[in-house]
Amino acid sequence: MKMTRIISPLALAAFSTAAVAGPSGYQPPAPAQDVYGAGTVAARIGASYINPLSDDVTFANDSLDAALFGDAFRANVDPDEEWGWNLSGLWIPIDHWGLELNYIAGDDHLGHRHRGRGFFDVDGERIGKYEADISTATVNWYPLDPSCMFQPYIGVGLAYTDFNDERFRLFRGVDPADFQGFELDGDFGLGYSWGYTWQVGVDWVFGKDSSWLVNAAAKYVHSETEMDFSIFADSPEFGREVLLDYSGDYRYNPWVFNLGVGYKFSF
Repeated sequence: MKMTRIISPLALAAFSTAAVAGPSGYQPPAPAQDVYGAGTVAARIGASYINPLSDDVTFANDSLDAALFGDAFRANVDPDEEWGWNLSGLWIPIDHWGLELNYIAGDDHLGHRHRGRGFFDVDGERIGKYEADISTATVNWYPLDPSCMFQPYIGVGLAYTDFNDERFRLFRGVDPADFQGFELDGDFGLGYSWGYTWQVGVDWVFGKDSSWLVNAAAKYVHSETEMDFSIFADSPEFGREVLLDYSGDYRYNPWVFNLGVGYKFSF
């Protein structure tokens, strides 16, 4: 009787183990651990290479003396490529889909070489510079399984571009004697832009149990704004007066290439 009481529990435990493991003792693999699954949050920081479009802009004369100085001219706006930095945050509310906010701060874009016809002959001269800060909000799709450490994605969304730190350099070094004692200077400005953006990229997590990752992405930003510049003449007799006032539509439309590192966690 006592032996039966001992053997019965042992037999039951052995039968349960065999039922789970299978007839040959095979143990089923543990479920794959999610690396980029629902509830993942990531923050990234890195460098950005910004390559804006070289655009032809038709500048119209908005001042009253258009008949004297010409009503329009066409110029090539050719800003240099520049390096900047970027900061982004990512949230994956459900598997395969993420919401991303990205801020890109650019350095000075130099250029605006005038190759058109105008009142002032400034062929080949750089007449200005500006900075552009880009903010984007995108919805990203991650096609691979959330357990993969290598996570490519594509995304589409909205973009806001803010132009700042504009400088006008056209008349630096001009001799006032060439203009009968008038000193010339000018103002140069750009507005802001709302547009769309799309991107392709990849997040590569260092390991299944790691919170660190590397990010690389290529982003296109549709950005159009108004570019305007005013030319002033200063004289002791008449003071400061507007000589010319030109404006035109400018397509900035840069490609941005991001490379950075990030840290992720889940909740």
